[in-house]
Amino acid sequence: MKHSSPALLIPFTFRRDKSDLLEQSCSRARPSVIRSWGHVSTFKHPDSEPGASEGGCAMGTQDGTVFLFNQICRTQPLPSRPSLPSLESRSPSRSRSSTPTSPHPFHLSQRAGVVSGITTEQVEAPKNYVDFEEEPEKLKDILQGRQPKELVKPPALKDSKAPSASKPKRNAMPKSLLSATNSAAFTASSSHPPPPLNMGPENLNVLDLWCHVILPQTESGHGVTSVRPIEDNQFIVVLQEAGNLSVLSLKDGNCVTTVNASRKALNSPIGVEDTDPLQARWLWNHLKVYELQETTIIVTAATINPSAPPSPALDPADNGGQEKSRISILELHSRELDIDLELIGQWQFDGLSYSVGLHQEVDKSLKLLQLSADGHFLSRCIHLLPRTVSQPEIQPPGKITSNFNIPIPNPLKALKPHSAEDLYLATETARGPSRIACDDASDLGELLPSEMILGFHARGARRKTFVVAWSEHHLTVSEYQSGSLHMLFTDSMVSIQDVQWTTDSSYTVLFEDRVECYTLRAVDADNNEVDMNDITFERRTIVTPQRLQTIALAGPYDAIDITSASQILLVQSGDRSLAVFDTSSKDPPRMSWQVRPSIVRPTSTSSGVEVTSLIPLELDLIVQGCADGRLRQSSLIQMIADSSKSSGEDSDTALNGFITSLFVVSNERTKERFLIGGADDGSVGFWTLDHYKMCARWTLFTTSLSHVIQIEDTQHSLLEGCVLCVSADGTVAVIVIDGFQFLFLIPASCAPLLRVCIGSNNLLLVYADNRARLWDVKTQEFWRSMAEEKVEEMLKQGGWTEIRLGARATEQNTFLKSIPNLIFPDTSLTLLLDLERFTTASVAVAKSISTNRDQTRAIFRTLERLRSVLSVLLTPGLNRDIDAVCSEKLGIRPVQTSIGFSRNGTVTLYRSADPHEMWCLSSDVSAARVLSIGVMLNALSVFEEYIEGANTVMIFYATSLSAAVGPKYQPPSLVYLAHRWFDGSNDVRRATRVLFDYAMACMSDGESSELTERWQHHLPCLQPNAERESTQAALSLFLCGYLAAEKYTLLSTSALTDISKSIALYLHDEQSLHRVLAVDLCSRGFHIWQHFIDAMEILRALFSLATSSRKESINLQNVGSQARLAVLQIATSNTALFMTTLGLDILTPPTLEHRKAVMQIVAFLIKKRPLVLQPNIPKLMEAVVRSLDPNVTTHREAVIDTVTEIISYVVKTFPAVDFYMGTQRLAVGGSDGAVVMYDLKTAIRLYVLEGHKKAISACSFSPDGRRLLTLSIEENVALVWKVGSSFASFFNPGAPPRQGRSDSQPFKTIDFNVGEAANMTTQEAMDLIRINWVADRSVKIRIRDSVLTFST
Repeated sequence: MKHSSPALLIPFTFRRDKSDLLEQSCSRARPSVIRSWGHVSTFKHPDSEPGASEGGCAMGTQDGTVFLFNQICRTQPLPSRPSLPSLESRSPSRSRSSTPTSPHPFHLSQRAGVVSGITTEQVEAPKNYVDFEEEPEKLKDILQGRQPKELVKPPALKDSKAPSASKPKRNAMPKSLLSATNSAAFTASSSHPPPPLNMGPENLNVLDLWCHVILPQTESGHGVTSVRPIEDNQFIVVLQEAGNLSVLSLKDGNCVTTVNASRKALNSPIGVEDTDPLQARWLWNHLKVYELQETTIIVTAATINPSAPPSPALDPADNGGQEKSRISILELHSRELDIDLELIGQWQFDGLSYSVGLHQEVDKSLKLLQLSADGHFLSRCIHLLPRTVSQPEIQPPGKITSNFNIPIPNPLKALKPHSAEDLYLATETARGPSRIACDDASDLGELLPSEMILGFHARGARRKTFVVAWSEHHLTVSEYQSGSLHMLFTDSMVSIQDVQWTTDSSYTVLFEDRVECYTLRAVDADNNEVDMNDITFERRTIVTPQRLQTIALAGPYDAIDITSASQILLVQSGDRSLAVFDTSSKDPPRMSWQVRPSIVRPTSTSSGVEVTSLIPLELDLIVQGCADGRLRQSSLIQMIADSSKSSGEDSDTALNGFITSLFVVSNERTKERFLIGGADDGSVGFWTLDHYKMCARWTLFTTSLSHVIQIEDTQHSLLEGCVLCVSADGTVAVIVIDGFQFLFLIPASCAPLLRVCIGSNNLLLVYADNRARLWDVKTQEFWRSMAEEKVEEMLKQGGWTEIRLGARATEQNTFLKSIPNLIFPDTSLTLLLDLERFTTASVAVAKSISTNRDQTRAIFRTLERLRSVLSVLLTPGLNRDIDAVCSEKLGIRPVQTSIGFSRNGTVTLYRSADPHEMWCLSSDVSAARVLSIGVMLNALSVFEEYIEGANTVMIFYATSLSAAVGPKYQPPSLVYLAHRWFDGSNDVRRATRVLFDYAMACMSDGESSELTERWQHHLPCLQPNAERESTQAALSLFLCGYLAAEKYTLLSTSALTDISKSIALYLHDEQSLHRVLAVDLCSRGFHIWQHFIDAMEILRALFSLATSSRKESINLQNVGSQARLAVLQIATSNTALFMTTLGLDILTPPTLEHRKAVMQIVAFLIKKRPLVLQPNIPKLMEAVVRSLDPNVTTHREAVIDTVTEIISYVVKTFPAVDFYMGTQRLAVGGSDGAVVMYDLKTAIRLYVLEGHKKAISACSFSPDGRRLLTLSIEENVALVWKVGSSFASFFNPGAPPRQGRSDSQPFKTIDFNVGEAANMTTQEAMDLIRINWVADRSVKIRIRDSVLTFST
């Protein structure tokens, strides 16, 4: 489970009032699939456990989003309410002006220098889908306006018809029980609403629409095709048309993992000859889940998209080429930490995609079952191979940069061949090893001889698999067991839409106007009933279908689910209500969910117009696109307070439809910026960004605008200064920004457009089916189509600039991002706030020094933004006292804006009338929210007047939420917080640490022990080398390490040893990604780890990290800064060991670099922790002086600068140390009363002056260097020593100079008494004692406010 993403994104959904945006969105959705689990026709039991998923359903849409419903827990029925009339979906707006004849697609008008007015020219995109295999001449005819003789528009998936009785035809996409969109009778475009259901007086919603999940890919061609619940209905697997497979949690709707089954190609399995998978555009529509012992296998299959052009590799003449399919097999890994999907097999086969299934034999062997293109039942044994050590992936070449000095070859000529070493082919380098081996297939015969099979479904039942297949006129049921197929019966049925198994021995048949439920009844020769699981081939058994019930379907619907044995769930056309049919009774259907009567109209602006799109340019500049085709200006603060108000000008002129998307481009010549907006009627408009004045508009497309690409920094290109406007269907319009000249249109392809490559005179468009078109911009001609390998070869020639549509080229560098390509009421009013970047920038502004009014205004504006964002994150009503603190001390006011959850590129928006419910979803959601609150409160604490209130609120949210929310409260996930600690900035890690510490403090001893026992087996030192850097190992060390640092008495010796070894493992590994964790744990619990590992080696590693200045050592985790903090902490708590290590490493370093590092540590400690060093100054200075040994010239030269810096810091910081430059003498006073004199020239100790009996408080050389004054405040005495050179010193080197009397006595003793002023701490002694020489023999001693003057 990928718990975090690089950024802490918080979805903000703005609302004007208490309008339910989620219900509005659901009522306007285009359902494609519905899948239920549990009972959705009754209320949830009130005694069920929190988070239990007893019943619910998921509704997938054609836009690639999913709506989730849960059972409502209700103990008593509420008063009945009238049924709500069906709401018509918003139809695309029509242009209010006439549409003239479409111009030539490549009509190139003269570029105008000045535009005097608004361009209102209407340009309709020709719907010419170009066949890649058409001749260039034929394509030129299309571009010149002459239609080809047999040009037929490919049918859309939704409009595909059911086979007629007169002309049977196998559907490219079978009629799934999950969707009725393949039937003409059940389309959402029905012009009449369904008749009202005959509902009883107890008509109440038993389902609650609680979240809307926006998957990572929501563009055209990413509709949801299948949904399956897994893991005891705790998760669902969602399949999209393009092959995206996502696993969603039913606790909070977040995406725990996602993978693309079509793009991540593998090598062919052993025993399978696979053709090039990139020669066709696949439509992924089949999904099956199998539980096999301790693993879960997911099977997905795709058919050729019916709208795709024929491909050479899939020639229809090649034995039913259009019945080729592609299969992907994935393994679901449900670990203690996460859920992950691994693609283990992928290949192409001749057969029907919806017929693929697995069967496990008695001997545990695995069989792959499928139907061939001619209806034969095939079985082959497959073997799951063990995992191999992953090899590093081959990275593709870097981004292709523009280089127009290189001549571009004519693409119509043959390209120069390249060797395999020179030519990069994405189709080969991206492939990995397959974990599947296949035996040869066994043909077990035809299911329906001489008939075309229209559908097929299989269901495993103990040791056998039951198979149902149907044609235009018949339905047959067979049994597969032990490698043999036995037909049970064949029944005459016509106009079957779909068939699904509901139990091991019952199935449901869907017709155009009804549903029939059947069960299988088996009898032996004596007419005795036999259990279906006990029938065998040897035993003569007769199996017949017994119809249980027929249910009439009145009215059109969009999707239906017939997989349950007890109920049938369908989505009604119009208002998207969910109706449930109870298959065990003849009662009329019950409405499980419908739009509430309170939903009257969507969220609107002050003028009553719906907001349909947003583009955030700055925090104080958010442009709203509205349903009336106009633009309105707002800001983050204003939208949080009231999204209906605008803060600036509105656009002067409107588009004809409602605005669906907004983009920003700039004129490189004038540096002026413009807004580009697209409407639902295909119109496109340009507005100035300063006053929202419309500059030009056209009706270019038949679908809405989806992408805008500005072409810049492409020297010598004819398209420089242009923008490419791409519609939802892939039509491209080329417009010149300077002068707003429309140039030409490029027709759409059947496959979505992925990237654009620009040459000097060429435009290369690459599509999702791995084909590309090359256009000549200068001659306005289509040159050729080519496969992707030819594209890569051409790009390697140079001279191309590549732009991918995946990332919006006009995306602004702001803290806010919109959700593109969706026009739901909730997504149109949702922005994603990058909380880390927002708080970092806000704190930087708040800490800045104001020197003018603008800076002051910016600081106060930042404060207002911080409070506005915090008001969204906080939950009012939990505690009256906290609400009062928020209101009075922090200035927080309640707002209507709600927040969602974002992870792995998926955004989840919640519908919750009660704010408390957000704390009851899941531990991850609670952790994300409380972490966001902590980060914001830390940022607000920069302002001193808010520190007290912020700390009070932080303590409440960290410790008291459980009591405030109630028994359903989900405590923050420690694993989520740990993930955020690894991925977050310093601000996020600081908030994470506070929350983690509070969580550990609240844990009982039993809970702490249980957590440790659960995770200690995953510690890095216990893992193989390949797994030591894994996320699981790092999280294990994080959780166990911090717990051990606080509650080490609860852990066993072996656990503490493993934790200590793991810390050392990460700390000594220079390539480790988790060194910052080891450093931080050393700071927290070094006093514990030192007993189980080599503590001195740990200190040496910290010394090196703390002083490292290599660029490669600088990263987002800032290891050096953390290491310095750890050094300070250890020096304070383990001074003896620390100073011993420090002294040894100065005197006997392993390397010169290490000695320099240690010297830097000493200088660092003198500045940051002088009191730690003060008792050990004599030992430390001894080591420092000896490092200057003149006999080792190299070492002396390397450290002399650092030593000079250290001595300077020591003399300035510690009064008991002084240095005289003239003689290079260093005097160091100690706590034992002795003063040691060093000669830095020779790096030796000269002598020791022993006159004091207590600690030296200060010492100082006279200006001529011939006297040394030493002072002991504890003795109330000052001593004067002769330290100058004399004639006698030549005969007795190393001995102290003669003092005039006995050698052991000082030259002069001065007693003094300052009374109570002498009572002072070590820090006070360092700060309040000063010796100032008035002359060579006169000195003043200042002790606090007392001044003593002496003659020496």
